[in-house]
Amino acid sequence: MKPRPLLVLSLEGLTPAALGCYGSSWNRTPAIDAIADTGCVWDRWLATDDQPSNMFLQMVENLDKTTHWKDKWQASGSIDLITDVKDIADQFEKLPFDRMVSLHDREQQQEQTPAEDIVETQFGQLVAAAIERDAEQDDWSILWLHSDFLTKRWDAPRYMALMDEGDEDSLAPSDEVELLENDNEVTEMVEKLPPYFEDLTPPSFQLPAESHPDLVMSWMRTYGCQIRMLDVLIEILLTSLKAEDPHMLIVGTSGFQLGQHGWMGHRLGPLRSADIRLPLIVSDLGPLHLPQLSGGDTFPNLLDQIASHSSPEGSGSLMWSPEQWCQSDEGTSVITKSNRTTHAVTTPDWFYVQDHDQSEHLYLKPDDIDDFNDVARLRPDIVEQLINTQKNPTDQ
Repeated sequence: MKPRPLLVLSLEGLTPAALGCYGSSWNRTPAIDAIADTGCVWDRWLATDDQPSNMFLQMVENLDKTTHWKDKWQASGSIDLITDVKDIADQFEKLPFDRMVSLHDREQQQEQTPAEDIVETQFGQLVAAAIERDAEQDDWSILWLHSDFLTKRWDAPRYMALMDEGDEDSLAPSDEVELLENDNEVTEMVEKLPPYFEDLTPPSFQLPAESHPDLVMSWMRTYGCQIRMLDVLIEILLTSLKAEDPHMLIVGTSGFQLGQHGWMGHRLGPLRSADIRLPLIVSDLGPLHLPQLSGGDTFPNLLDQIASHSSPEGSGSLMWSPEQWCQSDEGTSVITKSNRTTHAVTTPDWFYVQDHDQSEHLYLKPDDIDDFNDVARLRPDIVEQLINTQKNPTDQ
């Protein structure tokens, strides 16, 4: 018996804030949630580098000098990469993949408007290439899709946006005529923003001091539209593959800021939790949510463990049991490298970051998910302790 194949989906700019299985209240992702319902979800999986290409390279590195996760997988088929990211495609010869399909130079649609059908989108083309690869004669053990569409091209059909009942009415032209006693009253009215934006280019700006009250929500819905398209394409991909019962792994290689700390976009402003707290979901290995802190550099070990679990010898054992939910992660720390900060370290209880202007910030974890309350001035003892972590970093 062959081990079950593994379908990996890694995305730049994927935030857990838009996924139902991570508690999103403003977006729905039924296909991803269904995977999480029977799988394992990491609640505190952090980036060890905020540059997504660097993060991807860390995720596929050797476990040590003598073994590699690919050795177990290659025994049952090729390890294939399908990507639209030029930085990754250019380094293919250094990567542990047998084959690669690169779509980064494929011509996009000429119209600078959202696609009318999901198959015309950047990620839709990636999924189509995966289905084509799966239809070939030779078997694959890992089929890995890596995309940057969430940071480069928001081309999802806008009919997929999730809106409130009242928002749909705002899209239709109105026949009502507003009668104003004074023309000056027009300037006092708050302009009504559309429930979502038609922009193909993702937002990248700092919110104005007095921004429109609906601005953040409109951009969140636009981002959520991309995630809902992703959710549908994942379901299409899983139902289209001829490979028998593959494991599914969904992971982010960088986050996305949706208004936290006054920023809207990818890798903007000072480094904060929205940049480095990433989703990680593996199907059929639960149901379990793991609250323990872990870093992106543990990903190669994860691939190795899935291979062992999927083999006939290991199919009866669980990689993660309910008992592990209670295990302590005391003493664990994750250092995140970034050119946007001097130092950033996360422990089970704290997130400490020193910005380039030497200002220090400390946030209580895991309660303060979005770094709302800076307590650095109240806990100088913790600040001093975490500064020393920088002076003597240990291998994770």
